[in-house]
Amino acid sequence: MAAPDALEVLAELNKKKELKSVDHSEVDYIPFKKNLYIIPRALAKLTSDEIANLKGKLKINVRGRGAPCPVSSFEQCGLSERIMKVLEKQGIQTPFPVQAQCLPCIMAGRDVIGVAKTGSGKTLAFLLPLLRHILDQPPLEPHESGPIGLILAPARELAYQIHLVCKSFTKSLGLKSAAIYGGTSIASQIGDLKRGTHIVVATPGRLIDILTMQAGKLLSLQRVTYVVMDEADRMYDMGFAPQISAILAAVRPDRQTVLFSATFPKTVESLARNSLKYPLEIIVGGRSVASDSVVQYAELVEEDDKFFRLLQLLGENVDETKKAIVFVDTQVRADNLFEQLLRNGYVSLSLHGGKEQEDRDSTISDFKRKDGPGVLVATGVAGRGLDVPSCGCVINYSCPNHLEAYVHQVGRTGRAKKKGVAYTMVNSADEAKFAPNVVRALTETGQSENVSSELKALSDSFKEKVKNGEARYAGSGFKGKGYSYDKSEMSESQKVAQSEKRQTLIEAGLLDPDDEVPILDQNHDRDDSRNNETVEGKSSNSSDADKALDLHAKLTPELLALPGMKDAILRRAGIVKEAEENDPSLGRPVQMGKNHFLQEFEINDYPREARWKVTQKETTARLQDEFQTAVTLKGVYFQPGQAPEEGKRRLYLHLEATSERVLQNCVVEIKRLLNEETLRVSAKAMTGGGGTSTHKYSVLGK
Repeated sequence: MAAPDALEVLAELNKKKELKSVDHSEVDYIPFKKNLYIIPRALAKLTSDEIANLKGKLKINVRGRGAPCPVSSFEQCGLSERIMKVLEKQGIQTPFPVQAQCLPCIMAGRDVIGVAKTGSGKTLAFLLPLLRHILDQPPLEPHESGPIGLILAPARELAYQIHLVCKSFTKSLGLKSAAIYGGTSIASQIGDLKRGTHIVVATPGRLIDILTMQAGKLLSLQRVTYVVMDEADRMYDMGFAPQISAILAAVRPDRQTVLFSATFPKTVESLARNSLKYPLEIIVGGRSVASDSVVQYAELVEEDDKFFRLLQLLGENVDETKKAIVFVDTQVRADNLFEQLLRNGYVSLSLHGGKEQEDRDSTISDFKRKDGPGVLVATGVAGRGLDVPSCGCVINYSCPNHLEAYVHQVGRTGRAKKKGVAYTMVNSADEAKFAPNVVRALTETGQSENVSSELKALSDSFKEKVKNGEARYAGSGFKGKGYSYDKSEMSESQKVAQSEKRQTLIEAGLLDPDDEVPILDQNHDRDDSRNNETVEGKSSNSSDADKALDLHAKLTPELLALPGMKDAILRRAGIVKEAEENDPSLGRPVQMGKNHFLQEFEINDYPREARWKVTQKETTARLQDEFQTAVTLKGVYFQPGQAPEEGKRRLYLHLEATSERVLQNCVVEIKRLLNEETLRVSAKAMTGGGGTSTHKYSVLGK
């Protein structure tokens, strides 16, 4: 039996991502009890004025009717003796403000939106009611794998950390929890689920992977009655709204749903409220406000002076008992800064999304150890949920690009009523637009005196530019920024050049429109006077030849060597038209003359990695040597299933050889390479190592 085509395998994997809707009217759900809270006598006696004074003292604001009074001790929550012993063992004696209000509200069966500063104990605020909720339910039957509680988190690190907190309680209660997130082996996670689990902590993407396996029989959400969305604003802002909606649609409608975050912009709140029923909104402190347990400093530091200032701050704030996290904006900068610190005698670690999940987990574990390295250089992946008790200092080496990111990054210190310090460095070249957000953050926490006069002047100057229409404020929310390659250090002409490089790659089908440009700018620091002259000297009536030379000058040797790049440049310049319009598109060799055979092979629908594999210089050179076949990349890339534009063709290889047999053998080899790479990418995606960007999630029906 012939092996399946790689594109068929890929299509099957894509098909498996479809999460079908559930007709809840046909499901026989077991009844469960939401309201488990009995108001203690001491609280029942309080008058409305006394309750208002208590909320004011704790800085609690509640929106919604029927909210119970805040509790003053864990004993008033009706927790079991075993849970109380775990709390006592961990040294947790009295509830934090967010716990004081959220615990009775959630135990009373209400849907809740909880907003509180970082390090304020939000995890226990939803976990303790969940444990009591599970213990009140009928136990899992032998044929049931669970779960009863489902916790969704936007990041792998946050999911893993919540899982560890769960395990500290579940072991003594005879319960089980499982962590489901990408970047690690999916086989071990499936094993945990098959053994049965009461709590699942998951990222939305990996959870849908699991839910769609084995025709949806691997994991059932039929017993789920309690759903938590931690850092809910981040999940919605990352574009997980369709996945979250699909997951919630598969859970019984009468479930209890709670949302928590340290920041909750109004733009995200409207989306989140669609998932809840008559929720209580509990705000402790304020929306998007940094923790007042952190002493914050912000100063104007130019880029060339930042590293020296960093060494000063580390010398003052890092010792045997105190550690520091240094935040930067890109993966490249994280690695470079990590190497610089090592050269200057600081034993450090680096953490960013470009590392394998196993490396990221071990990095966090090493940093948490008392005898571990004292400095962690990280991108925004460490900005949420990371809890390191010994972290006494946060340094924003790169200024956060919006207020919510600032709040979460600063919140990595000063946790659990401990004190911390945070420093933010802002340069005037390309971070001026972020200065107003930083000044605002310190002002809202009553620390405006810790903003340097130079930074205040920069902020005021930028506000004036906005007022005059010369600039725009930096937006709120993450908006899928992604990682770039130090564009901040590029001149305007270099940015134009890189943009044109990117467009050329997209037209050639070697880069997806949503992706960042690969590392093609090693030479971007060359003398750019030629670029300046070319860009500024362009005119609408420049000749076609000038256009071609202009574009050619902006491409690196690596790009010029790509198959089909010459044709792409000429087409872009308008010198030649699409030759494909006159070429026959046949799936077999066509004889054009004596000892001259042509064949076309479409590669448009293969994953990007596979297309790169067969078009890189080494591959085309090998095909030329072994099969005496010239390989040229032609056409324009279109998304699978998308109809080509008029006058354009989908991406394909144009093959020329002197023999029909040789040409056929070359096609067999090309197909082997494409299939091999496609299957490798698909297998990697299924085992949690990432994969092709063509995999999409979809929701069928309602």
